[in-house]
Amino acid sequence: MRLFDAHTHLDMPHYKNDLDKVIKRALEAGVEGMVSCSVGPGSFRRTLGIVKKYKGIVFHTAGTLVSQLTREDADKIISLSRKYSTELVAIGEVGLDYYWVKDPAGRKAQEPLFLDFIALAEELELPIVIHSRKAEAEAVTILEQNFDGPVLMHCFDGPPEVAERVRDNGWYITLPANFGRSRRRVHAAKILPLEQIMLETDGPYLSPTGERNEPANIRYGCETLADVLEMEPEEVARATTQNARSFYRV
Repeated sequence: MRLFDAHTHLDMPHYKNDLDKVIKRALEAGVEGMVSCSVGPGSFRRTLGIVKKYKGIVFHTAGTLVSQLTREDADKIISLSRKYSTELVAIGEVGLDYYWVKDPAGRKAQEPLFLDFIALAEELELPIVIHSRKAEAEAVTILEQNFDGPVLMHCFDGPPEVAERVRDNGWYITLPANFGRSRRRVHAAKILPLEQIMLETDGPYLSPTGERNEPANIRYGCETLADVLEMEPEEVARATTQNARSFYRV
């Protein structure tokens, strides 16, 4: 199968001692590309090195740790993104997090930073990858009002009515390798056409096996999606891979 991990975090400490083996296992499993999302200034620089080492296999999207993002780190990430814009395939994950951030003032404070990254994606003419945990409707509204480019709702877990808005806007979602455990994600897989769905691991998190997640596990998500849509896994793999390559322009 031809597979593509549309969102992972290869610079995380979880892979520090065996990244070569992680990449090798992914390639052996049919993963022909993976997008590693950095989540801060240090993470950005580490990911640059990883992309250089695995050129043509690993690609870089410049994101943030949304629930903990400060103005200082946002400014640094924006500066680095401008400096290395030709080495990026997208801006994100950026957005809103209402899961970890509970108080109204803290939630509201995320919006100016989100808008700054939306403006950055517009400026650099890059697609945007959205983190919207427990804030899917709010993030979609902000995007509808402020962004005209391609949008990917990373690890989408919103209600059906928001999935319908994403579909009608022509945007994409990613489904993690363990998405079969989430009723909302299974519903979203049925609401959006396959042409608007990608697969991700979000490694090292959201493991379908109970152990550290890694790009080779993307096959689990492919098999689950094939079951949900009553299609052959090879067809799902081919379509989701093409969707990822088209969105990220790789």
